[in-house]
Amino acid sequence: MKNDLIFIVRCISVYRLSVGDGLVSSRRKLLAAREDLAEKAAEIASRRRWTLYEFINDVLEEAIRADSLGVSLREVIDERGVLRDARESGFLLIPARLWYDLVDKAYMSLDEEWMRGLWYECGQWYGKYYGDLNKFAEALKKLFWDLSEADISLGTEEIHVRCILLNLSLSYADLFSRFIEGALDSLGYRLLSRDVSKGAVSMRFARRVP
Repeated sequence: MKNDLIFIVRCISVYRLSVGDGLVSSRRKLLAAREDLAEKAAEIASRRRWTLYEFINDVLEEAIRADSLGVSLREVIDERGVLRDARESGFLLIPARLWYDLVDKAYMSLDEEWMRGLWYECGQWYGKYYGDLNKFAEALKKLFWDLSEADISLGTEEIHVRCILLNLSLSYADLFSRFIEGALDSLGYRLLSRDVSKGAVSMRFARRVP
């Protein structure tokens, strides 16, 4: 406790000099931070060839800007991570109407089994890419923006998958279920049952016995 108090006084002294530097107004704010965070901030500022004053104010400005949008800085960074993961794993951002119309017309015009096989193989690839059921479930919720609900619950012997889709196309729901089946197959689970309707997918899986 004594060391913490000593640090806070020292930290306030540093920020008093930094925040006041270069301001027209003589008013100053005192800021306190954990020692490890203050040292990391100083290290980043040095690496960027910024003053600590510039770095701290940049962070505060971005935090305030995020708050004005109704989100936290943590949420902004997490969303940036989602977009990065999507790009690195091969996702493309295209207009929803274009995507859904192409899927429906291809499903009706091409061989249905070929389309199902394609989505199944794609699901297998993503299952291997994430390599873990929890990571795949988290990616599913973040990357498929047309899911209003996505629940993958692990029981003692079975996995239950329930997804509610914003798109009410039966063909899209069917293909999406093949994607899920392929992903869980590569993660070591076999399909027990599938229930597909417009805008809804419900599936049961069991761990594959070697």
